[in-house]
Amino acid sequence: MEVKKTIKCGIVFLTKYKQDLLNQEYNNFQHFLQTGEDLGVYSAHKQQAERFYKTIKEGKEYPVSIRNDLLKIEKKNTKIARYWVRIPVKGKHGGIWVAIKPHEDFPEDFKICESKLYRRNGKFYLNITVEKEVNIELSTENIAVISIDIGEANPIAYTIKFGGELKVGLKGSNVRTIRTHYNNVRKQIGRKKVKHALKVIKKIGHKEKNKVKDILHKATTEIVEMANQLRKQGYNPVIAIGDIKNVRKPRTKGKTRCKQVNRKIHSMPSNQVKHMLQYKALWDGIPVLLVNEAYTSQLCWRCGAFGKANGRRFLCPECGLDYNRDLNASRNILNRSLGYILRDRAVVNQPISPPVSNAPKGDLLAMQCARGEATVV
Repeated sequence: MEVKKTIKCGIVFLTKYKQDLLNQEYNNFQHFLQTGEDLGVYSAHKQQAERFYKTIKEGKEYPVSIRNDLLKIEKKNTKIARYWVRIPVKGKHGGIWVAIKPHEDFPEDFKICESKLYRRNGKFYLNITVEKEVNIELSTENIAVISIDIGEANPIAYTIKFGGELKVGLKGSNVRTIRTHYNNVRKQIGRKKVKHALKVIKKIGHKEKNKVKDILHKATTEIVEMANQLRKQGYNPVIAIGDIKNVRKPRTKGKTRCKQVNRKIHSMPSNQVKHMLQYKALWDGIPVLLVNEAYTSQLCWRCGAFGKANGRRFLCPECGLDYNRDLNASRNILNRSLGYILRDRAVVNQPISPPVSNAPKGDLLAMQCARGEATVV
């Protein structure tokens, strides 16, 4: 299958001539978007703008979309930089060659897709989307499963089962602290009636978003690296992610929600974590399985009985299990994923979650049969 990845590059060591050409192209492009007047923009950039940017917000800057057939990358290993890129601009036949510093090396065999040129604080950056062919196979022999539960307090709760060993852990827990801090800062700005409060709040939001994204990137990279280490040890790793799609109850019309709970629900980084894990794992050829996580935080992973939460703990009334609630969910996801794999129900190229059961909440056996799950401990 073909997988894509965006490699972020900084454009470095620009001469004054090249800096002026890029600034002219970028400024004229922004003017064209805001007014429709062409002061001198490369024709292909205008076509891409008309294709992608249907609604333009006044005063906002938009990146220049560069077609894949117009961007050329070469590895030259010069004293200045290892990689050079040719960017098309108006008034310069053949474009200009600029040195770039990518956040990681480009793969050996890849195909360039659409790329974005943007400017931040006077510096230019290039996000290059690359595509490569990856052979992903799911083998049940010597399998190692990394199950992931995505939550609000702990963005990643994982359980690893390989051979006869089992490991558990939590990652990204400081995301909640960061979001709580910035939420309190925004409240203080509102109470104190700070001048230009909307601009200040917007700036704070960018800082919060960048910090959270950085933590999630590091956490998901560590998970994929665990899978790669298991592969080096001779195992066939699979990452099973709890899919919350169609699990959350819809809001009842006329019934208000607690503001604090509502904020926590909508700030859960579910899609971010899922997206990061999927593209990073598939890029390394590691199969990804999406598992329906309905009731995983309410069922005891050891005996299968319905329990109750006490803060961040899960308490089982049947077997007396006292366990972290998120880790309990990740172990239930592990059991379900093993059941799907053993029954040949795993689809790794196009992951699909099994349907949610309509069985009564207390009928555990009927619920397991409806989902076709195997209980594996």
